[in-house]
Amino acid sequence: MGSLTYSGFVLVLYLTKQYPLIILASLVWGWGAAALWITSSTQVLDAAKMSKYGMASGIFYCATHLGFALGVFTLGNVGERWGLDYSVLTAFFAILVGNVAILLVPKKKVKREFDIRIAFSMMLDPKIKIVGFYLFASSLSFGLMLGAFTGVAKEHGLAYLAGAAVFAPIARAILSLVGGFVSDKLGRGKTLFISFAVSFIGLLLAGLWSNRATLAFSALSLGLQGGLVPVAAMAIIGDSISPERRHLGFSATFVWRDLGVVVSLFLGQYLSSVMGGFKGTFLIFSAIFMICAILSLPLIKHEKNAI
Repeated sequence: MGSLTYSGFVLVLYLTKQYPLIILASLVWGWGAAALWITSSTQVLDAAKMSKYGMASGIFYCATHLGFALGVFTLGNVGERWGLDYSVLTAFFAILVGNVAILLVPKKKVKREFDIRIAFSMMLDPKIKIVGFYLFASSLSFGLMLGAFTGVAKEHGLAYLAGAAVFAPIARAILSLVGGFVSDKLGRGKTLFISFAVSFIGLLLAGLWSNRATLAFSALSLGLQGGLVPVAAMAIIGDSISPERRHLGFSATFVWRDLGVVVSLFLGQYLSSVMGGFKGTFLIFSAIFMICAILSLPLIKHEKNAI
């Protein structure tokens, strides 16, 4: 059902240009995206050994980012050459393949708990709040990237945007796969500390001395964070929550992750306009990532405590 909302939204986008209908379809799609992310993450952990949760999470996010990269490159170039409608139609048929593929996923019987109150109580658990804050902070950088897409496309065209943006998900795909292995070997807390500490340094340098080298390093640090943090956070859920209520744990944490994207879409542009550029924004987000790095230190001792 969640997957069908993806194809449904794209079909509405192709058939109509009525803005209210597109907004309504996007609201339904939002529910479907939440359902698909929660269930797919749960199924990946159900299929993996406990000692391999990090690697399983890394493979999952690697595939996600590779699909993102392929979509950005293909749809951008199709749209530039034949128009936006053909790009949307191409996306529709690609998603249909995914709709069919989901039906082929082997079923594994796991007794689930369905009390929504558990999800709300989990949101108050100290570890869930820390993991949720990690995902919130990590998604800020993703939201900032999305906020810049429209301006780049208007100025340089879809093909230019596709060629530039495709490197971000490719980097995140590779780092997700590596991050899964590192998370299993090094531990979740240490992995999170390294990713946020490097992001803090990268954005701080770009905010203080903005040049090609510091901007490149800040982009690399955000790619490192985008590849490592979701993988480690997903593995923490697997370590800490039993299969019967794991889906509720993802519900509790993904609220914060998706809120981070929404906030950063508006906050990044607002801060840039108020401060006259992205330097001040970089400094503010570097402070946020420094806090995340500090918060990850106590998690090192308690990362596998049950919730």
